[in-house]
Parts: sequence; C-alpha cells; structure tokens
Amino acid sequence: MADLRRIMVSVPSSLLDEVDVFGRTLGLNRSEVVREAVRMFMTEHARSELGKKLKAGYSEMASINSQMAEECAAAEEEAFVNYERFLAGGD
Repeated sequence: MADLRRIMVSVPSSLLDEVDVFGRTLGLNRSEVVREAVRMFMTEHARSELGKKLKAGYSEMASINSQMAEECAAAEEEAFVNYERFLAGGD
C-alpha cells in the first residue's frame, strides 16, 4: 500500500456513526472507508468533468458538421445540374 499520512477530518457524529456501521458491514475500518469514499468521489468528479467536455465537443462538432453538410449539398446540387446539362447535350 502507498505511504500513508495521518490527517484530521471533522465530520458530524451522525455521519461518523454511519461510517462505522458501513465499515463493519464491509469489514473495513474508518480509514479504509474514508479512503475508498475519497477515491470514489474523485473518480466520479473526473468522469463528470469528462462528460461535460465531451458534451461541449459534440455540440461544437454538430455545428461544424451541419455547416459541412450544407456546403456539400450545394456542391452536390451544382454537380447534378452540370451532369444533367451534359446528358442533355450541353457544355
């Protein structure tokens, strides 16, 4: 296990009671419960931040993709008109 350092944390007594009961249920001491809770909190926060970044990226790409689709549709329409003109015997 990593180098452990002792810290002091203040929590309401009711929360500490819950931690103790929870720990006993899982066979963990207070420190183990708190370490795992902090790890889970930090992991969930990182996931949440990644989700926000992905959402922003998808939104940005949606407008870029829409713009590209419009540009391609215009070019495709022009190509179709030229093709029809060619088939009709025009230039």
